Amino acid sequence: MWLFDIFKDQTVDVIRWEDPSSDLLVWKWPQNLDEIKNNSSLIVDPGLAAIFIHNGKIEAIQTEAGKWSLETDNTPFLSSMKNIMSGFETHDKAAVYFVKTNKLANQKWGTPNSVTYVDPTYDFPVELRAFGNFTFKLADLENFWVNYVANSAEVQTDDIRMLITDRIVGNIAALFAKKKVSYNEIDAYTVDIAKELTEVTADDFAKLGLELTDFRIEDINFTDKTNNFIDKITSKAADVGAINKTANIDRSAMDNYSEVEKLNIMNKAAESGWSAGDMMGAGMGMAMGMNMANNMQEQPKQAPVEDNSVETKLAKIKGLLDKGLISQEDYDAKKSEIIASL
Repeated sequence: MWLFDIFKDQTVDVIRWEDPSSDLLVWKWPQNLDEIKNNSSLIVDPGLAAIFIHNGKIEAIQTEAGKWSLETDNTPFLSSMKNIMSGFETHDKAAVYFVKTNKLANQKWGTPNSVTYVDPTYDFPVELRAFGNFTFKLADLENFWVNYVANSAEVQTDDIRMLITDRIVGNIAALFAKKKVSYNEIDAYTVDIAKELTEVTADDFAKLGLELTDFRIEDINFTDKTNNFIDKITSKAADVGAINKTANIDRSAMDNYSEVEKLNIMNKAAESGWSAGDMMGAGMGMAMGMNMANNMQEQPKQAPVEDNSVETKLAKIKGLLDKGLISQEDYDAKKSEIIASL
């Protein structure tokens, strides 16, 4: 009869989170337990769990979806609540909380400020912002309650989203630097980096009773400062590529190209009514450009420097003598002439 005496003046029919808000992760049932009727019911909808708290301590958790009568059913949750309520002096010391246990998908994240690391190939500071989404769930209700909820009446889903984002952002720059990813290769590494971010933060989230079940990097963009560096690198690379291309063009092709371009210039000049001076200037500019390309393509070979030393001259006439091309008299005369020139 003690249960009837406890519930005899109570008025509540159902303990239930009737319309779970998408903004809330944890919700405290608002009525006092002394308002419960003896034939009231506890309803736990799919994707939810009920937690019975007494004096700041978890007494029971109901994770199975269903409906139970407080008067007749004998689940661990209801048994704990009845046993404690039978000795209540102040009913405000006890409460029922509902918690979402389903996966919460499409949670947006982004770096509030740019993250920086040094490009391993071009040795300049890369500043970038990253954006994406993730899915999480409450994997350990008791751990989550002890380390985060702490008897708060509500916990916003956005609060947990920000908590997860902060820990992700704190690791993202270190991972880019560790993987030595150059700015122009980032898109090819986003899946690997997302996977590693999930792994390196798993222990931190587990301590809070959270589990990151999916994490994605959807977009990365660079700051203006980094884009300026990239423009300079791209421009220099294009110049080098153009120079390298001219080395493979033969002389006849360059000459043909020059003649065609000259003809195009003359045709455009005639159509536009240019003066003779304008046409001459355009032709000279074209010729200068082609000459520069030709010079880059083929450098003239320098003639060898002739050795006119005394030793070389004497050796040369001695060779002629040995081959019988000059007489001894001719050799002696030429030798005397060379020596006299010293």
